[in-house]
Formats: sequence, C-alpha cells, structure tokens
Amino acid sequence: MSQLPIRRAGLAIVAAAILTACGHPEQNVIDKYFQAVNARDNQTLASFALVTFDKKVDKWTVKKTVSENKEAAPLSALVKKQKDLEAQFNANKKEYNTYNLDHLNEVTEVRELKKSGGKIPPKLAATASDWDKFEQKEGDLKKQLANAKNAAAREKANMMVSIGNVDQVEGLEGDVINKQVELELVIGGQPETYLMTLRKYDVKPVSGKGGKVISRWVVAGLQKA
Repeated sequence: MSQLPIRRAGLAIVAAAILTACGHPEQNVIDKYFQAVNARDNQTLASFALVTFDKKVDKWTVKKTVSENKEAAPLSALVKKQKDLEAQFNANKKEYNTYNLDHLNEVTEVRELKKSGGKIPPKLAATASDWDKFEQKEGDLKKQLANAKNAAAREKANMMVSIGNVDQVEGLEGDVINKQVELELVIGGQPETYLMTLRKYDVKPVSGKGGKVISRWVVAGLQKA
C-alpha cells in the first residue's frame, strides 16, 4: 500500500500550521471585537477593549501590520509622579501652616480684607504677597495632583483590561507593546480603511516574587485612516 496519501496529508497539516504562524496572531481578538460591535454587546467589549464603534461592519480584513513598538509600561512612573506631587503638596501645606502660626494676626487681617474686598495697607503688603504665593502654589499643586491621580487611575484600569484583576498592580513593572494594524472594513457595502491599535503588557512584580503576569491583546484604539 502506498504511503503517498498519508505523506501528503501530513505535509498539508504542516503547511496549514506554517500559514497560521505567519498570519496575524491578533486575528481572534479582532474577530471578537467586531462580532461584539455588531451584536451591540457592550459588556463583552468592555472586557477586552478600551474603545467602542458605532457602525455595523459587514466584513473586516487585516491588511497589514503598520507598526509595533515596545516601551516601558507607564504606570510605575505615573504612580511615582503622583507620590512626588503629594509630597510637594504636603510640604507646602506644612510651610504655610507654620507661616500662619508665626504671623497669625497679620495673616488673619489679610484674609479678612481679601474676603471683604478691602484694600491691603502697606504694612501688610509683604504678608499679603507671601500668603498669595502659598495659595497660588497650593492651587497649582492641587490641580497637578488631581491630574496625576486621574492619569494613574486611568492607566491602572486600562492595564487591568489586559492583565486581569491582579493584586498590587502598582507594583508591576515591565513593558507595554503597542501594535497598529491596517484593516479594511466593509460598512454599508463600502470598503473603508481603518487603523486599529492593539496593546498588551509584559510585566512582572518589582519585588521579584512571582513570574511574568499573563496578559492578552486588547483593542486600545480604532480610527479611520
């Protein structure tokens, strides 16, 4: 009995495996994304995508990978910035509280005059100037700190879409991989070119306890080319 049919079948399986390996490994997440979009399944989308899409897509095809880059995962730097600003805010607060105690009568009078809209007399000009600087610095730091907290919280939430509900996310360091792929979407019967950004994290605990955290590709962006 000839072995050719068996050999041909084996070669066909190998060839199929090679084609799969050389294809687009993100195809599954892209398929899942547009299936959920078409089904208006926002719950499923929220589990692996950071962006939504408001059009029904008749067909989608991956044309090519446009770019791929790896850079340091930003969460640890964002958390550090937040802590640095908290320290600056607390230091400024301590400084003006001390100043207030040392110049209690003058500061009280300045604050009352400002509240009533009264004119600051020359003898209180220096105190008013100092107090203005403290208040200005406090306002600036408060705004910067709020922005830093929002940025860290946003990145933490985005990161957890890729790595799951991992404990001590702030204690993870490593890289984030961003890949941009070109898609052809058929919408309303018309082909259109879109760019999709996919992202996943390659991180592990700074403490060294435990290995790399398992992550998955998420859809981080989708815009018309």
